[in-house]
Amino acid sequence: MELSNLFGYGLAAVGTLFFALSPNIIEATQSETQNFSAPAPVSTNTDSPRRLTVTVRVQEPEDLKVQEEDTIKAGQVIADRERERSRLTSQKQQLQLSLQRLKTSTITPPTPPRPVPVVNALPPVSFTEQVAAIEKAQAAIASVESEIDLKKQEIAYLSELPNLDPIILEHEQVKLKELKQSHTEAVRDYQLALGKLQSAKESRAYQEYQASVNAAQRVEEYNQAQLNYQRQLAEYEQRLADREFKNAQLKARLDDVDNAHRV
Repeated sequence: MELSNLFGYGLAAVGTLFFALSPNIIEATQSETQNFSAPAPVSTNTDSPRRLTVTVRVQEPEDLKVQEEDTIKAGQVIADRERERSRLTSQKQQLQLSLQRLKTSTITPPTPPRPVPVVNALPPVSFTEQVAAIEKAQAAIASVESEIDLKKQEIAYLSELPNLDPIILEHEQVKLKELKQSHTEAVRDYQLALGKLQSAKESRAYQEYQASVNAAQRVEEYNQAQLNYQRQLAEYEQRLADREFKNAQLKARLDDVDNAHRV
């Protein structure tokens, strides 16, 4: 279609130059100028086509969509940065995808350590049985010693009697010997009872020591778990901060791409 009105279509062509239908049309950082020149028209007929001189700034020659001698229609795009717009669109899609992935990513907070479990205390200590055995052995010793003393007195008395049958004295000597053996056994039982009491005390002391060691170990394990939790918590908070920073970066780059689209 040829131009029917020089002034009207000329304005339409210039308007198309600065208000293109899609972004990134015409403007560029590096320029290349394509001129359409023609001698001044001499005809006064407004229906005849006229040649226009249009100055267009483009980044690359292929951005220019018309050539010399082309007929320009009203609203026709004469320059468009298609490759740049395609690149920005692809970059925008990638940024939007990265932003979506970042928003849907999950950062799991660390689990706090469990408190130190309560352990039942050791039962009250009692050495009643061992003490009773010792007291019994002491009583047996005292009883035998008393009998030995009496038997010695009896033998001494009989030894002073005249005309005493030696068999009687010999019999009493045998009884004294048996009492002394009983005394030895009672002393042995007493020492055994003392040993059992000492063993019971040492066993109790070992139990108390083990209980204190176990309690200290549980506290140490809890303290170590608490330190690990604090470290994991710091890493968790750092990961959250990093995600927020990346999110802000992606949004800023996305805004830059949108702004470039509007140019």
